[in-house]
Amino acid sequence: MRKVLFFLILSSCLLSVCFAEEVNEPNLTQEFTQLQTKAENGDPNAQLLLGDMYRVGDNVKQDYEKTAHWYRKAAEQGIAEAQFKLGVSYTTGRGVPQDYTKSAEWYRKAAEQGIAEAQHLLGLSYYNGQGVPQDYTKAAEWFRKAAEQGLAEAQYLLGVQYANGQGVPQDYTKSAEWYRKAAEQGDAVAQYNLGVLYDNGRGVPQDYKKGVKWYRKAAEQGYAKAQYNLGVQYDNGYGVPQDYTKTVEWFGKAAEQGYAAAQCSLGLSYANGHGVPQDYTKAAEWFRKAAEQGYAAAQYNLGISYYNGQGVPQDYTKSAEWFRKAAEQGLAEAQYNLGVQYANGQGVPQDYTKAAEWYRKAAEQGYAAAQGNLGILYYTGRGVIEDYVEAYKWALLAGKNGLDYSKISDFKAKLQRVMTPPQIAQAQQLAKKFVAKNETNSMSNKPANISETTSYGTGFFVSSNGYVVTAAHVVEDATQIKLLNQNTNTSAQVVYKDEAIDVAVLKADKINASFLPIISSSKIETGEEVFTLGFPQIQIQGYEPKYTKGSINSLSGMGGNQRFFQISIPVQPGNSGGPLINSKGQVVGVIAARLDEIATLMYTGAIPQNVNYAIKSSFVLPFLDTLPAFNPHKKAMPDKRTELIDEAKKSVVLVLCH
Repeated sequence: MRKVLFFLILSSCLLSVCFAEEVNEPNLTQEFTQLQTKAENGDPNAQLLLGDMYRVGDNVKQDYEKTAHWYRKAAEQGIAEAQFKLGVSYTTGRGVPQDYTKSAEWYRKAAEQGIAEAQHLLGLSYYNGQGVPQDYTKAAEWFRKAAEQGLAEAQYLLGVQYANGQGVPQDYTKSAEWYRKAAEQGDAVAQYNLGVLYDNGRGVPQDYKKGVKWYRKAAEQGYAKAQYNLGVQYDNGYGVPQDYTKTVEWFGKAAEQGYAAAQCSLGLSYANGHGVPQDYTKAAEWFRKAAEQGYAAAQYNLGISYYNGQGVPQDYTKSAEWFRKAAEQGLAEAQYNLGVQYANGQGVPQDYTKAAEWYRKAAEQGYAAAQGNLGILYYTGRGVIEDYVEAYKWALLAGKNGLDYSKISDFKAKLQRVMTPPQIAQAQQLAKKFVAKNETNSMSNKPANISETTSYGTGFFVSSNGYVVTAAHVVEDATQIKLLNQNTNTSAQVVYKDEAIDVAVLKADKINASFLPIISSSKIETGEEVFTLGFPQIQIQGYEPKYTKGSINSLSGMGGNQRFFQISIPVQPGNSGGPLINSKGQVVGVIAARLDEIATLMYTGAIPQNVNYAIKSSFVLPFLDTLPAFNPHKKAMPDKRTELIDEAKKSVVLVLCH
């Protein structure tokens, strides 16, 4: 098995403050009465304690409004712990309306008095742009203050910022230092990330044994990514003796937690008989689990299973379906195999034009077999216009990328017999340009002013005359707004903003040629497949819109809020304001938020897994209809998923705020 690449991850960190929620029957003792009297007479310590009692239901009925009331009394007298806890109340919306601006204000007051947890959460506010403009520099400043007090969560996030160069110069050595401090306190994610640095020799000397050491510590705490990477080390024999049995053991632990990469790799172990008896049926079962989560490599491997009839009945139609899913995510191997099926008419109607389309997608990623086959299509004029120059260009590139020398040599010889020397020279020049272009830094198109932005998110055109929908919090306090995509670079102004449902409408200075149709969400049902396009974490993932699919989990949001859908689509910073699109290419919602992991951890003791929300389009349409000259038009979208996605990308924009 090829060595699997390791990546640094940014995940939510656990707070040291966990709020219990045990509810007891009221027991108004004399002690409580005395405490209440002190609180009512202005004793700030009594007010803080009374707030704590109402929060957990200790000798009183649990009451979040009274919790916030007494925290406020103590906070206004300068009690730092009360200021911090009142900030948490505003973050979670318990006892007060959820208000990130006010939570940040109270965190700041407590942070300035040296409360490490408040410094950490104020740093998170700046990191995520919640209640304050997004500012990685200020986030790093506050994380550092908490980290220097020994708070592991802040040490970990400061390590992340040094690793990614967010708010501080990129410095893997400092990243490793801060990860180590958190790791030595038992922070599993920091242990994992420190293992990644040792594995790759970033900021520390490359040392597979130390990588294994830290992976193991995190793995033994049940951290799935570390369990998976530890399995990879046993699979490759890096830092430990190669041991396929232990590989399967650790893959299995991570796979049982639903980690898709581990499920796919466990399937490969069964397919290859490494560490377990060869069993194609079990291989296909594990491939399917990961494939249904949208994991491209598993979708491809499940397609191979159906293509070869290994562990499942041979079925070219299903193999094409799974290849297509992986191909639409950009996996070159799947794009090539789907091209082969179109060329041969296996599971799909024979169609050389579509074969050429899929070969080209894989070929442009440098996939040698696809380059060779695309060259053959140009030579024969099947699916494309006959073009010997293009054929020779792709033959040269296929040879460079390792296609069998004898095959490519024979093909080139055939071409040379029908080509003139100038044509051959032209093909050589085109091949050289292709190589040079693909070696260019992919970030060369990075917007020049990105470092000056205060926040960013996603938006989408909803009309032919330049109206754009996004999330209200994305454009909060913005003085200048830029909209960018593959065809658009224009300024925009806010023409409508409703903070209550977190929706804003912008008017672009220049009209975009494409837009997305938006319909009522009243007929959407639980379980329907949906997807979004957006710009998550552009500093890490780049500036191309990312496709992510999922389904409608619930027709209501947190606490039964009927304005929202709960969705399974992963939501990351930058996705906010993106369109929620149904299978027909119609917008049925606006990506709004993810369930606040820190706040949920505080109140439940558990981190929510992939709980995200979208505002229903039915709550957006009424105020769109009131806008001057709003011209939505009905619009037919392509039936084919890849074409639908390509068309939708033209309407989705990166919203940069200054």
